[in-house]
Amino acid sequence: MILNRQQTKWTMGTGAGSLVALLVYVVYATLSPNGPRGGSLMGLVFASLGTGIIVFECLLGLRKKYPASPLGRVKTWLRAHVWLGLASFLAILMHSGFRWGHGLAAILMWIFLVIVISGMFGVALQNYIPRRMTELVTRETIYDEIPTVVRGLRTEADERIEFVTADLGVDEELEEFVRAGGVKQYFDPAQKKSAAEKIAAVVERRKSSPQIEIPPEAREAIRAHYLQEMRPFLIDEPAALSRKLFGAREKVAAYFAHLRTIMPVASHDLLRDMEGILEERRQLMVQKRLHLWLHTWLLVHVPISYALLVLTAVHAVLSLRY
Repeated sequence: MILNRQQTKWTMGTGAGSLVALLVYVVYATLSPNGPRGGSLMGLVFASLGTGIIVFECLLGLRKKYPASPLGRVKTWLRAHVWLGLASFLAILMHSGFRWGHGLAAILMWIFLVIVISGMFGVALQNYIPRRMTELVTRETIYDEIPTVVRGLRTEADERIEFVTADLGVDEELEEFVRAGGVKQYFDPAQKKSAAEKIAAVVERRKSSPQIEIPPEAREAIRAHYLQEMRPFLIDEPAALSRKLFGAREKVAAYFAHLRTIMPVASHDLLRDMEGILEERRQLMVQKRLHLWLHTWLLVHVPISYALLVLTAVHAVLSLRY
């Protein structure tokens, strides 16, 4: 949830409601001869208010599963979730007379505190990470499509390098495609099967003669750099060495600037293309890391929220019975 001027009404409303409840608590605490107690009438009112909000908070996950439901917009539920969640913590504190308690009551208060802190941390991430991602990831894609995009970048890089090396000795072709010497050609699967000898001859010719002529030693150097350093970065989970080598925009730029100083001019356009491919892969790695940060906090916030709901029910039963 993004904090902006649209939150003003919720901020003002929740603040005003909390202030009224706090004033009622002050009057109740002042007039109570034995001080505020959780088992008193007002204590139970505050407990019911806080528990009701907790139940509502836990319904957010169910509401998200049915976005077309007529029960209000998901954005409205999110705003209510944040602001009422803070108000519920105050209500529970007033129920306990601002005492932490002991035993199960203390456990509940600690769990509730962790929920509030993790929720505030999550809201902070939701306001920071999207802006940061816009700054760092200019080639953002759909998160679930990242493995497919990476595979496409690797195929594109193979094709580019083969303009110089002709045959890389790697084969990741789909059944209906043939790639050789930097050229990818589509064949109908049936046609590919019936014309196997003709296709094999075309492939062999392309693999034997590069389309960009450079000295043999430069060709072998580019092949080695690609297979040993660049291509290992173009996979779903690059190794630590690859992440260290291409883990920053400046490192990618410096790597290819160095190659362009030692490689023939004829290969410079190819190396610029490769720089763009590896920079896009680096940005996808950044996007994945930021996405995990944006959602990992929910692994703490959501389970303990349901645990709080269950333990609150146990606490209520035990309190009313004993």
